[in-house]
Amino acid sequence: MILLALWRRGLLGRVDGEKLRYFLGRNADPLTLSRRYPLWRILNVGRLLVSPAHAAAMARWLEYRMNLFDGVEG
Repeated sequence: MILLALWRRGLLGRVDGEKLRYFLGRNADPLTLSRRYPLWRILNVGRLLVSPAHAAAMARWLEYRMNLFDGVEG
């Protein structure tokens, strides 16, 4: 469900290596908060796979986080 929700919002095309490493906590900068608390830990993966409503809400949240990362919002 989450991949479909991300595809519908156009987020799969915006993901690059730096954003993916940040999300997974694999940044080169040891002082980055995402190394200690990576974003993937916040998501309930089991619920994302079966609940369309939860997947859509997480896609909106990930879009917001991606916009912050790109400097579009905030």
